[in-house]
Amino acid sequence: MRSAALSAVTLFCSLFFATSALADRCQQIRAGLDIGSGTTKIAVARVNVCQSRIEKVLYQDQRAVAWNDALAHAPDNQLTPAIARQGAAALQQLLAHAQRFHPQRISGVATAVFRNARNGQAVIDDLQRQTGAQISLISQQQEAKLGFLSARAALNDPAIRDEQLLVWDIGGGSMQMTAWRQQAGQPVADIYQGKLASVTLKNFILRVLKNSPDAPSPNPIGSWRQSVLRFVQFYATNEVSPQIKQDVAGRRVIGIGGVHGFSIRNQLPGRPHHYTLAALRQLSQQQVWKGDSELSGDYRATDVSNLLLVEGYMEALKINEVTIVEASLLQGVLLQ
Repeated sequence: MRSAALSAVTLFCSLFFATSALADRCQQIRAGLDIGSGTTKIAVARVNVCQSRIEKVLYQDQRAVAWNDALAHAPDNQLTPAIARQGAAALQQLLAHAQRFHPQRISGVATAVFRNARNGQAVIDDLQRQTGAQISLISQQQEAKLGFLSARAALNDPAIRDEQLLVWDIGGGSMQMTAWRQQAGQPVADIYQGKLASVTLKNFILRVLKNSPDAPSPNPIGSWRQSVLRFVQFYATNEVSPQIKQDVAGRRVIGIGGVHGFSIRNQLPGRPHHYTLAALRQLSQQQVWKGDSELSGDYRATDVSNLLLVEGYMEALKINEVTIVEASLLQGVLLQ
């Protein structure tokens, strides 16, 4: 009897320690970076790498870095040493806070502005040397798929199928819409890769409509509202593919990224997790008459034009409601 009991205890201990060892191997502290056209974001999380699941976010922060604005005013289409120093300083500040959690891996992605700049890859290489982080310059298609992965992770609902969602990501220099569908039994990604985004629309208003390219902000937009909306609607109608328009019709539209999750949401009363076209239209009619002194925050130069950007796309594509999910590319970076 004693021998049998000892054998049972030994077996239990072996299983317990084996399970604990497996759990330890599955757990990893990771830091993720999203270096966008106007904002640099960071997140540190405990990730279950065996189940590809973010278990707990330990730290999140962001810094405004006007990469896209700097490139727009550069005569040689190169990011200047001044904006590169500013970007490096912001990144180092964020990483200094992240190091408190002792991440085992620090990786990140860089997006539109670095794809467009002649020296984009060279600037990323310098940032890697200065910080030790592994930063990849990704294509817009990769950005779209990463955004979809981030949205799914943030929703954290296994009952939702990919085919039920369309993920809409708007940054400073690019816009993506991503939907998955089955074709001949295989998953196929429909991706809209747009160039009209937060900073690009702001610059259009300043340069084309107001003829004030050197002004820091288009605010107040005022009576130019209808002209901006007509331009956005025309652009969306002609640039978005028929397949994406078809996808939009039968899916839940999920808004991610800074424009949806920060700019639009912070301007809406009560900071809701979803908004309708009617609510957005009412808000934009009020906000277009405000100047910078009546707005607040690091992004007030684009906040009002962001409302018109999203409103114009919603009208053109017949999107009645958007669900905001607090996700950027970070969740996808952490899980990859």
